[in-house]
Amino acid sequence: MQPMRKTWSTTISLSTKITQDDQVETFNFEEAGKLTLTMNALYLRYTEHQQGVATPVTFKIAQSDDISLHRHNDFTDVQLHFVPDQEFPSHYVTSQGNIPIAVRTDQLSNEITSDHPYGELVVAYTLLNNHAVIGQYQLTLNIQS
Repeated sequence: MQPMRKTWSTTISLSTKITQDDQVETFNFEEAGKLTLTMNALYLRYTEHQQGVATPVTFKIAQSDDISLHRHNDFTDVQLHFVPDQEFPSHYVTSQGNIPIAVRTDQLSNEITSDHPYGELVVAYTLLNNHAVIGQYQLTLNIQS
């Protein structure tokens, strides 16, 4: 029996709010993307374009409250894992070296599932380095048909 796999095109809108040292920045993107549904997860892949840099991004939604994000370009590589009220170690890889970080998911609201692959995902999270807060982030992802 062939494993279930379905892929289709979509449009995504992403808004990211970053708070660091009382400074707030907001970034908004709208990009074409691909949704892939497998037996175990829903994957959203797109390329984010910012300041002349193209960054491939993958969201993996394994369950409604188990989400990971991978961003990679020539300058950085980071994987973030979001589960409510949990903290996960990771590394922010730059051309200057690896920076150990931890990701604490402060809030997660997800309408996007394998049964309903469109809608909104909102994640509020904190990045830490050696237990010190690097910044607080909120991402809002909308997937349209």
